[in-house]
Amino acid sequence: MNYEATADEYAPYRLAKAEIKTVVFKTLDRTKFCAQMCYYQSGNLPLSPQILPTKVDLSTEPFVFHKIPHAPAQDSVDLPKRTINKGPQTKTVQVQIPIADLTIKDGGVKGSFEEYGVGHPLSFTIVNQHLLKEFHPIRDFFARRLRRKTVEVTALLKFRADGDPELCDVQSPQIDKIDEGMIQVLRTNLVHGFIRADKTDKRLFTPEDLMANYAEDAPERTLLPPPGIDLLREILDKKAVRNAAHLTHLSNVHERGQKLQFVVCPCFGFLFFIRGEFMHHFVLELLNSHATYIWSMPKESGTLAEHLNYLTTEIEHLNSLGRSNYRRMNTFEYCFRVINHDSVSSEFVDGFPRWKARLEEGLV
Repeated sequence: MNYEATADEYAPYRLAKAEIKTVVFKTLDRTKFCAQMCYYQSGNLPLSPQILPTKVDLSTEPFVFHKIPHAPAQDSVDLPKRTINKGPQTKTVQVQIPIADLTIKDGGVKGSFEEYGVGHPLSFTIVNQHLLKEFHPIRDFFARRLRRKTVEVTALLKFRADGDPELCDVQSPQIDKIDEGMIQVLRTNLVHGFIRADKTDKRLFTPEDLMANYAEDAPERTLLPPPGIDLLREILDKKAVRNAAHLTHLSNVHERGQKLQFVVCPCFGFLFFIRGEFMHHFVLELLNSHATYIWSMPKESGTLAEHLNYLTTEIEHLNSLGRSNYRRMNTFEYCFRVINHDSVSSEFVDGFPRWKARLEEGLV
């Protein structure tokens, strides 16, 4: 059919399914045929001109090899037996895979590459328990942290007894470097950027308002915890905050089920809600601030939703005037208190218990 075999037609690792019993040829070009036999065991085949004519008359019967040159034509030849290794054959492969071509999934990454002599792409999985499928949109973050656009992938290519290939023991030193420490660094950078958001907006924000600033596939949505108590704890864990004890206590007494509100001007902070026996209490605590602001409204004066709308206007008024002017010109019709953070930076006096006592005495 064809004396000029191409590279992709030659699979040296593919195993024979059975031994060759008989070979039958049509018109044969001995020179080209012998040249092609270098792929196999040409030295063991009886190729002398006496038994291998260049042309065969097929009008009577097909030509076959003979065991003995002078044996009758009807006897077919048994070729020298070839040992067939029935076990799998293997070789090591090493490739460079662009990080952008990888798919991050729970517990690792997936990818594929083409290997010379294999007719289809070879798929692989590299295990890494620190990875989650939510990290797939932030592959560029990992690439920048690794300071490279590709990863090295080493694998063992094994050809099974049926000749089908498979990859084993797939590894990558760059994928192994993605650990909890690297992920925490990325989270820390995002948290710092998050709390340095637009300082010109003086409104109260809900968690949905804050996350609406980011696209659906933005890395902030993946690495940042949901805006709320979890975000506050992440900030306190990643950033040195002078009033961390105050924020932690307020997060513990904030009523569960109520959304934690945020302010970003004049600096990032949280508005906590505490339900008293007679009043609704709203507590504003800014990061690294020197005082706690508390607005308290009697329950009979309105619903919680009405009180929150009222307080939203009051917070905007506070941010417009500035804290000093607001305290001096206070026009809030209900109870408004300010508790200073006394001795918060002192190495000798712990002012937190006094602050906590003053806070709790007004939560009626």
